[in-house]
Amino acid sequence: MKKFLAFLAVGSLFSSVEEFLTVVVLRHDFGSFLFTLLILFPVFLTLVYFSSRLIRRFIQSARKQEAAHFFVYGLAGLMIEWFLIGLSPWADPTANPLLMLVFQFGMFSFWATVGFAPRLFANTDELSRETRRNILKFYIPYFIVVYAFAFLAAPSLKFLGVIGLIILGYFVVNLFFIRYFLASRRVTIPE
Repeated sequence: MKKFLAFLAVGSLFSSVEEFLTVVVLRHDFGSFLFTLLILFPVFLTLVYFSSRLIRRFIQSARKQEAAHFFVYGLAGLMIEWFLIGLSPWADPTANPLLMLVFQFGMFSFWATVGFAPRLFANTDELSRETRRNILKFYIPYFIVVYAFAFLAAPSLKFLGVIGLIILGYFVVNLFFIRYFLASRRVTIPE
């Protein structure tokens, strides 16, 4: 039970940082934020936690399980954005295709972080601990700056600035994960 609650806590922390910015600061919708905080992300993270057993069942290598976990749940989150929230690439045919690609990649990066960070943070090997430290050294100061920008920026700059900074932040976290996957090829990941 402790592992499950820790998994929920870590995933909720990574999701709440972004959700507060986009839902409360930008849209001024505290009710939706509470829904995501108390229902959407706990349900998603519960499904991730228990369904990851399927990944272990079909993929023998711990290293490949880690990468599969990252991609499967990043894509699952993207499907939530597309089919439940309505932020699909085809939702606005007039949107700039390059900006839409960046936005979609940003959403994938966010969901991959929410789904994979709790797993990485639960690992006890040295590579996971080092990756966790590096992520936190970046993530905490970076998002303090993003929050400062969100509260201090001129209204005309706020929306695009905050969204762009969020996308960049989660993209960088994903780079730490990719570096972890590449480094894990040289070490053994505990089961």
